[in-house]
Amino acid sequence: MSNKIPEDELRRITSEYRHIQGEHEREGESGSWRRRQKAQLSDLETRFEHILDRWFRDETTRAQWREHLFRAGAEPAPVHDVPRLYRGRSESGSVMDVFETRSGEWEYIVDGAVAKRSKAGKSTDAAVRLGGQTFQEAFDAPAEALEVLRTYVAEQPAGGPPWVWASELFADGLIDMNFSLTERGQRFIQS
Repeated sequence: MSNKIPEDELRRITSEYRHIQGEHEREGESGSWRRRQKAQLSDLETRFEHILDRWFRDETTRAQWREHLFRAGAEPAPVHDVPRLYRGRSESGSVMDVFETRSGEWEYIVDGAVAKRSKAGKSTDAAVRLGGQTFQEAFDAPAEALEVLRTYVAEQPAGGPPWVWASELFADGLIDMNFSLTERGQRFIQS
């Protein structure tokens, strides 16, 4: 399974950082290998800060992650949930969400209760039938975020992605961690 949430990438970087840092401390005072390790550590620090800047608005949470990386502090509680693959509403008002579990299965949750589990599918249609109900796809990110996403996809402005809305668009399953459209995001743009 690929990294699903920003916290997964921070954990991966932290693990790699600590491994290289341990090797760096065991090396002698000089040498090309030590210089290469120092460059690798610097690159990991830069990537770590890049993720913090894009995905974590709260400075307290950023500071906790830095404490975790540099001083082996406790890992902060997750801020991001695994993004949904699908959200739909039925005529009766029921809400269905589809998520991919850590084991790679798809979990269908209707009104807060697991209704079905299945092997991961390739894609979901805009309308899904489950338990005698038809669910029409719905998008819950703020209207302004959805409009900004449409504009970004249509115009590809020079300033790059609108990262200010990344958390909301990510949570609604419209973008991935690189601000690329997911299948759900593509369905939204085509709607």
